[in-house]
Amino acid sequence: MELEARLVALVAEAVVPVLKPRGYRKKRLTWMRETPDAAHEIVLQRSHGNGGDHLRIYIEGAAYVPAFDEAIGKSVPASMTAGTPQYRQRFESIADWPAQWIDLETWSHDALVPQLREAMEILADHLDAIRSADELAAAKLAVSTGLDVDLFAWWCVTGNEAERTAQYRQALATFGQEERWPRLRAQFATVASRHGLSLPD
Repeated sequence: MELEARLVALVAEAVVPVLKPRGYRKKRLTWMRETPDAAHEIVLQRSHGNGGDHLRIYIEGAAYVPAFDEAIGKSVPASMTAGTPQYRQRFESIADWPAQWIDLETWSHDALVPQLREAMEILADHLDAIRSADELAAAKLAVSTGLDVDLFAWWCVTGNEAERTAQYRQALATFGQEERWPRLRAQFATVASRHGLSLPD
């Protein structure tokens, strides 16, 4: 079976059976779902280096929660699916996949289908748990390097002094010696000031 045909079969056997019952709608290799409180997206992305004997795909999940943007003072679109996801993560870190991608030519179809289907279940379950602003903040915190200014704004709005201080200190410790730090620090300071706060020591 040619690689393109294998991809079509893989999607039909490992992806659609997981996402369709959960309310996702497919457009090309993107699946979208809108719930009363959040929008979720799962994307299979082709590598630019694909050829006749090589087909690599990346998979990522994303979530948009309008209540989070409302809380930190950002505008919210009329349709949640038009919102810019505040959380986006590659599936290998969520589903514990052994690589950053899937090279179809290195797998047998019979081996890949059940493993990918299980990974898609884990990814879908992960997004199912991101529906509220609190849940989104927790998901963002789990993958944050400290530079997420929107997450910093959330700690300011919710009065979480401990997390606000921890995030700023993480950013300072990780990026404080870089040339761009004054610009990054100014962004944190602007957010803090907007909420009547100063930067942590």
